[in-house]
Formats: sequence, structure tokens, C-alpha cells
Amino acid sequence: MKTNPYKIGKTSRFAISPRLKQRFNKLPTLKGPEGKWWRRGLIAVGIVLLALILYHFLKPETSLMSSVEVRRVESRGMLTVGVRYDMPGFCENGEGLEAELAMLLAKKLLPDSDDPLKLVECTSKTVSTKLKDGSIDVAIALQTASSSYACSYSYFTDKVYLVTLDRANKAKTPPEMRIGYIPETAAGSVFSAYVLRVTSTAERTIVDKILGRPAPTPDPATAVTVDAVKYGSFDELIVALKSGQIDAAVMAGAYVRKYFDAEPELSGVSEYYICDTVIGSLDYCIVASKDNPAFASIADMLIYKLNEDETLKELRVKYGPFR
Repeated sequence: MKTNPYKIGKTSRFAISPRLKQRFNKLPTLKGPEGKWWRRGLIAVGIVLLALILYHFLKPETSLMSSVEVRRVESRGMLTVGVRYDMPGFCENGEGLEAELAMLLAKKLLPDSDDPLKLVECTSKTVSTKLKDGSIDVAIALQTASSSYACSYSYFTDKVYLVTLDRANKAKTPPEMRIGYIPETAAGSVFSAYVLRVTSTAERTIVDKILGRPAPTPDPATAVTVDAVKYGSFDELIVALKSGQIDAAVMAGAYVRKYFDAEPELSGVSEYYICDTVIGSLDYCIVASKDNPAFASIADMLIYKLNEDETLKELRVKYGPFR
């Protein structure tokens, strides 16, 4: 009579026959070197599942839309946005690229509201105060990124130009002209950085520093200098340009459009030229108080979407042409 190879031994109720043990040993194991890849695979699957669960319950948009800032706007029933009222193409009397962005942001926060937006007029000098005292939730007013604010991605890149009234100056470089600028403006800061870059002398090498050697003295015959004059306002800057006190004025494209293209009566200039040298660029972004960073993060998502579906491009065309 044949014996059953799978028969449990009589000596112990838990005993297993050798052949059954051999079958079990062929099954995948998590122990030892043989189970290394199985363990890694299970860990990877666990991480993916955990990530999916966390994404579902803690995805950024859901978290941001439940933030204190957004709940405050929801309870008020309106988003308050600071804008310029005097910048053609961007926001002039409540219309323009920045005004449209304000409405799109308001609708994102208050999708069920028929009137989700309140525009508040501000200037570059009053934005900070209005954000701090709560007069506005965010500002979309030709603001550049600053450590003073919570800032979004850029929605528009502007260029910083040299404007001249003399065609002969068009091809000249900054060191060849007397240039006026407004230090307190973003364009003025870009110009200051440009001047520092083109006029800087060679720095001391590490060996020079170790040996205590002084920085090399620039040769007056070859040293680059820029004759720059500071002004306190655009009115002063344009008067100086018209009177010949300066050869060129530093201005961002938005202000060239305002003073020379859209409203030439403001400058009293009928013909002007843009110099071949572009000083730099400015990235305009949506800014909020550092105490309300959720607004900037939500603005990031909005700008990303508007770039993806080319809505932002269409708005630039609608309110352009921009330089």
C-alpha cells in the first residue's frame, strides 16, 4: 500500500511531510537574500499607494482653497484687488490685461458669485500699505517679485529701454550718453544693476586675497563709465529729456507705451526713438501680503493654467501690442 507523501506526521499535529515542505520552500519568500527584490517591490507599491492617498486627501489646490485667506474672501463674498488705473493695456479705468487677470482670479476663488471682484485703485507706492492694512487682498499692478511680498509666477515680462529724442543716439551705447533714470522704480533698479555690471573692474583673485594684494586699479584710459542722473518722477525725467539735459531716459515698456504711445499729450513728444541697447527685463507678478501666502499660490495655479491653454497669450494680443 502506497503511503501518502502529504500526510501529516503522527508525532505532532503541526508536523509537515518533507515533500510538502519542499513545495512551500519554492514559494516566494520575503526573508533573506532571496526575498530582497520582493521586499523592495512591496515597499515601492506601498509608497505609490500612500502617495495616491495623500494626493487625494491633501492635494495642494484642495488645501489652498480651504485656507483661512480663502474662507475670509468667501465669507465677504468678494475678492479685493489693487490695480493701476492709469496704465494703457494693463489697467486703465478698470480695463486691460491686469483687470482681466483680477476677474479670473476672483472667479477661481468665488465660482458661484455673479459679482466676485472689487477693484481698488493703487500706485506702486501705495500697494504695500494697502496690503498691510487689509484694504486689498492682492495687487496686480505692474509689481515685480520682492522679498516683501508673497509673489506668484510672472504673467508678463517687460523690457527696460533707453528712450531718446535724437535719432543719432539710437545706436549709441550707455557709456556714450548722459542717461536719466528714477532709482525708486523697478526699471531704475535694473539700470543700476546694469551700470554696476558694465563698469565693474576685475576682482582680486584668491591668491591676491591670501597675499593681501590690493584690487587692480582701473586704467582711466580704458575704464568704462556711465554718466547717469537721478530724477524723482517721470514728469521730471521727461522734462530733462525734452530740454536736452539728458540724451536718453530709462523706462520700462509699459511706461513708454503710456507716455509716448497711448497718451503722447502727457509727454508732449510727437516723435521718439528706442535705443538699440536693451538694459534688461522685468517680470510682473501677482503679489499678496506675506501673512496671506495662499493667494500667491492660487495665483500660481491660475497663471499656469492660463499659459497652458494660451488664454494669457490671447489676452496679450487683445490688449497689445506690447513691446
